[in-house]
Amino acid sequence: MTTRSVVGASSPVGLRLLHAAVFLAMAAGVLYVAVPEWRHVLLVLGQPFHVGPLPRWLLLAGSLVAAVGVVPLVWGLVRGRSAPLWASGAVLLSLVGAVGAGDGRPLAEARSEESANLAILRVGRRVHLSMVQELQAHGGAPTDVESWRKALEVAGPSLDRIRTRELRAVAPHVVWLESDGDSAEPLVPGSLRVHVTPDGVAFSIRLVGLRDGQPVLLLDDRGKELVLRGLFNPDLPPAEKPAVSPIP
Repeated sequence: MTTRSVVGASSPVGLRLLHAAVFLAMAAGVLYVAVPEWRHVLLVLGQPFHVGPLPRWLLLAGSLVAAVGVVPLVWGLVRGRSAPLWASGAVLLSLVGAVGAGDGRPLAEARSEESANLAILRVGRRVHLSMVQELQAHGGAPTDVESWRKALEVAGPSLDRIRTRELRAVAPHVVWLESDGDSAEPLVPGSLRVHVTPDGVAFSIRLVGLRDGQPVLLLDDRGKELVLRGLFNPDLPPAEKPAVSPIP
């Protein structure tokens, strides 16, 4: 006489229901917290640029493992059989992964285009104020791009809020324009489009942000193109050096 395997064997209804309820609730929790992360992945794949930290790969992997574990759990419950132990183990493993991925980052704000645009604006204003000081102190703003790049470095820490579809961070940088209305250079989010007159007595800065994943020039409160300008005025006293505060 052969011994019947206990794997897949029938078990008391109450025990099956309790087991299924516990582990299906765990899996549902993992899948629920992973939904925003999957939405972010779809957003990344569908746009040239996006905002925020890298996807939480551990949580994404955990949700896949949870989905795999749910199938035999439900199937065993329907057939009136005990679910295989590996299915329960998969759900437990996915739960551990979800807990490990929960690093407490305020993802909703960190992935907000509005938040990123405000950070770009703050950096741009600091560069603008520092160059106004140079303009008033020396009668002209620097006419070389390296001076502007150094001013951008001093204006604040390098932001990694904006990334490409390939998940590469786009650092703030200066785009040097030959004329005030030059539009030859492609728009790149996080960039400062700078034009300085040859004598250095005037300059303009345009800031590039994001809207629906596309690079756009930032607008002012009236919906017009935002332009930060500087013009030497010999009747004004030298501007005070702006204080540099941390950028959130």
